[in-house]
Amino acid sequence: MADMGLLGIVISETCGGIGGSDIDAAVVAEELGRSLLPVPFIETCVMVPSLLESGDITEETQDILSAIVRGTATIAIGGNTALAPYRDPNSTLKLNSDGSVSGEVSLVMHGAHADFLLLTFGSDAQTRCVLVSSDSGYDVDKQTANDPALRPATIKLNNTPCTALTGLRKDDLERARLRGVAALSALQAGAARAIFEITIDYLKTRYQFGRPIGSFQALKHIAADLFLEVESATSAAHAAANALASADPLAAKSVALAGFICNDAFRDVSAQAIQLHGGIAYTREHVAHLYWRRARATLSMLGDSDTHRETYLGAWETAA
Repeated sequence: MADMGLLGIVISETCGGIGGSDIDAAVVAEELGRSLLPVPFIETCVMVPSLLESGDITEETQDILSAIVRGTATIAIGGNTALAPYRDPNSTLKLNSDGSVSGEVSLVMHGAHADFLLLTFGSDAQTRCVLVSSDSGYDVDKQTANDPALRPATIKLNNTPCTALTGLRKDDLERARLRGVAALSALQAGAARAIFEITIDYLKTRYQFGRPIGSFQALKHIAADLFLEVESATSAAHAAANALASADPLAAKSVALAGFICNDAFRDVSAQAIQLHGGIAYTREHVAHLYWRRARATLSMLGDSDTHRETYLGAWETAA
């Protein structure tokens, strides 16, 4: 991916990337979703570069951006604000007077193996973001999860050196979050389409009573409903990426729409795929359970469906 320039897809050319748009990021995320690749692409290659390039660029942040492009740095995000993929309301993170950071945060996906942590804490009115290198030393407690490929961890810090991100405005933080949700939506749409195609192929080749089971009317109806969900999710994800790329004033509404449509579609399609495969999908040898695990793991990532629905409806009320 680094050799193809995919890791620097949204990083500007001046910082070593290729200067792509949110549409380009969505295309990559969609393919990552199809293959269920367990890498922190959204955090490392979409959200963090957006923050680093929006704030004051220093020699250190420039080096981090270059490392992302080369594929030699991965970054996990944790904290108690909306920027954290898995918001931890019980996080005790705090910035000390000497500029170090202390406290504990749980549910940091890829936290045990990341080269850097981006920790975000405070309130929506005053959000702080700091970068912590894995060389700084902190305790990591690995956690079990429904999708172990995402390698969640609890991070404990005690006067750990960090670098505070400066020059960030509230709009910069919100844009980074929206870009993350849009990329996640594309990833979920890609994954939903992949397991749907696998399921359709099974319905065409699995024979019962001398005919393919996909010819049975009851299964045809289920497959048709799932097809509509997959197509709707793909359209919503593309619309969100287009809105962000074109700086549409109503981009937040499009992103919120994609947030709950893609979330629900991936959950529904992966669940029905297990039912349509019958007993074989309950075995670890089949890939269906992997898509279901990833769907469950991303249900609350960067906000659950109910949160996105409230945001979407609120945008309509404001416009009215």
